[in-house]
Amino acid sequence: MTTMSNDELLEILSWLPAKAIHKLNSSSKLFSELPQTPYFVANQAKNSLKKDHPSCFFIQRDNNLNHNDHVELHPLPGEELSSGVPENMLGFIARSRLKILSSRNGLLLCLHRTELFIINPATCYLLHIFLPNHLQQRGNLHSISMTLECDSDDYRLILFYNEDWSSHFDCHVYSHKQGAWSLRKNCFFAGSRNLKFDMPMICNGAIHFISDYYSYLTEDSTSFKPYIMSYEITNGDDEDQSIETKFLRIPKEARRGSHDDSCHMNIFKWREVAGYQTICLVRLRKRVFTVWILTNYESSSWRRIKKVRVKGMGLVEQNPVIKGFTVLNGDLVFATKKKVYTYGLTSEKYMVLSKICDHGCDSRFVRLFLIQILFVHVELVPKVCVLIFN
Repeated sequence: MTTMSNDELLEILSWLPAKAIHKLNSSSKLFSELPQTPYFVANQAKNSLKKDHPSCFFIQRDNNLNHNDHVELHPLPGEELSSGVPENMLGFIARSRLKILSSRNGLLLCLHRTELFIINPATCYLLHIFLPNHLQQRGNLHSISMTLECDSDDYRLILFYNEDWSSHFDCHVYSHKQGAWSLRKNCFFAGSRNLKFDMPMICNGAIHFISDYYSYLTEDSTSFKPYIMSYEITNGDDEDQSIETKFLRIPKEARRGSHDDSCHMNIFKWREVAGYQTICLVRLRKRVFTVWILTNYESSSWRRIKKVRVKGMGLVEQNPVIKGFTVLNGDLVFATKKKVYTYGLTSEKYMVLSKICDHGCDSRFVRLFLIQILFVHVELVPKVCVLIFN
């Protein structure tokens, strides 16, 4: 009978989800050493990312105060056996009052007052990222936009900042591979409105922000109606001086009534259409969800795919109040005061409402952070990091 080599065994085990690997940690020395084995870490991350969709989500209060003492993790439907983190991980985030800013390829970007951290919730490792020198003395970072971007051999932090309330923002990029911040040549033009810098969306190599929609501008202003701005981030050291910020109009129907106090709009990554990744716009106004997808980037052409009243979705709750929403693989995921649901927007589960879980985030608004739980490629694992807990 032939015996299996260690490399063959590691290859097979690399297809296991992170949750299963953690459960096997105490069963043998081999399993306890898996998270520190470069070959295994690289393969497990690669195989997990082939699924190309999150397995679970974090839910946290959405506010600018340091009241981030409650965070929950819930698996998405069908991912109950493959998603999860060590029990003490959530406790650490809550006790440390870390505010989750973004999630990408199994990593979390978190903020504590004026300190930035990258956390891998699967391995419980944390890396402290020092801010650019001129920002280290600030009392808070609420007016600064920060998000996390990963590719096959590096991760980057992208930070937008301005000094004098102008519409032009400097773009600073931190590369783990280089271990330093760099200032990009081209500024980011935000327009006359305030952008929702806490809701960045990366698609096709560009970072996108939707503006606010409050009525503080006069009707004759060119920026009276809300809009989307994008900024290319993929060209790195070969940055082209001619690259400019791109302006995207939102649908005319979405602009109508956007100054209403009940209106909330956000943009999200949509599924691939004809082999091309596109974005969608979701508006909630007067308890009605409307969803559009961008069909032509150059001409800002949109197509409405769904309009539905919350009470017409089939919820059993009486007068449900929507606390937050996002989009995942053609589904609208939204939270009410105590529950999280998914509602199908495409043919596979069109108009099918499913309850995902109950939640305990008591807040006016909540944020949902979709994530894939995995071991990060060894080159992405911070060289200077600490184990969060034993």
